[in-house]
Amino acid sequence: MNMKSNLPQHPCKGKCTAFKEEQCNTCLIAVEAEFLPGDVVVYSDSIDINSLHTIEAYQPNNHYWLAWDQLVRRDQIRSATTAELKARRRLPAPEMQGVTE
Repeated sequence: MNMKSNLPQHPCKGKCTAFKEEQCNTCLIAVEAEFLPGDVVVYSDSIDINSLHTIEAYQPNNHYWLAWDQLVRRDQIRSATTAELKARRRLPAPEMQGVTE
């Protein structure tokens, strides 16, 4: 019995070496999402939350699930800097002045 893919228009078909007959769960994220599961992010400066957060999954239309079931839009977060990772918190703009990655 020859099983055919239920994803004939899959965007990875013919491009990704991991694509066989099913969604590969790696290249789709890389194609559509800016952040990958496990990436550490902080909220943008307009949101008064200074803790670090981990990306759990990408959702369509530029949304991300963070650890602890928080759904955020792409424009609400940014990658945590090396200095922020060391400090274990989002650094305010004055503390970021002069910090080089």
